[in-house]
Amino acid sequence: MVLMEDRKKFSIFNFQFPKLLKVWLLISSRAAQDQLLTGWSGILFLVGKFIRFLLFFVFLFAVLSESESLADFNREEIILFFLIFNLVDIMVQFLFRGVYQFRQLVVSGSYDLDLLKPLPSFFRPVFGWTDILDGITLIPLWVYFFWFILTNDLLIRGENLVLFLLLFLNSLFLAFAFHLFACSVCVLTTEIDHLIWVYRDLVNMARFPTDIYSKGVRLVLTFIIPAVVLITVPAKALLGILSWQGMALSLVITSVFLWGSLKFWRYALRRYASASS
Repeated sequence: MVLMEDRKKFSIFNFQFPKLLKVWLLISSRAAQDQLLTGWSGILFLVGKFIRFLLFFVFLFAVLSESESLADFNREEIILFFLIFNLVDIMVQFLFRGVYQFRQLVVSGSYDLDLLKPLPSFFRPVFGWTDILDGITLIPLWVYFFWFILTNDLLIRGENLVLFLLLFLNSLFLAFAFHLFACSVCVLTTEIDHLIWVYRDLVNMARFPTDIYSKGVRLVLTFIIPAVVLITVPAKALLGILSWQGMALSLVITSVFLWGSLKFWRYALRRYASASS
């Protein structure tokens, strides 16, 4: 029964996007109210984000002070990779924060009630919580990003920016696929936190251009935890050095991961042991 309802929800997903957006905005507003109740906590969170961001900039300049390049990328291009990493990472944290609370829903049996709602079965697990503080962080980060690429002449052609934005969206779909995979594992095993942190640790390796790693490491970061597709591909597209083969491969990898995650999610739901069973 759960599987039949789930297939129906998948089939109407494209036709109820406005409704899903409305639900997501409602969830986000309630999450924002909860977070803003403790004002000092939010302020300290933002200050901590800014300090960590600033300290890594100091680290970058210290590393690049002796050498103006790294793996054939100059200092400005290295900083661009770091900025794009932060844009992707914070956007993913902003949108898919629900995975951090999904285990409690499964263990407590509260997820049973979500399966009865007229929403895609993966909506609450992935989109069930929105970190409004990450959303606030994104605003100045995007402003600084565009200022940086314009003042350092990193944007050669306008079509490079269009291609970057498309591949940035592709990165979000890929991140969604992995977070859905993690939720599927949680349904089967009730474990999710360690898997998410492994994902985050490996993606952190893409703060720098992944060209600096050995071929074996690059293969892992392309086909196992595709940090290359998440960060390196959009960055190279913006710089105008991405080949059409690299772009095609990134789209194929995302499609395969998304298809596989959806199939695995359905498989996990078939074996979901609800609180009432």
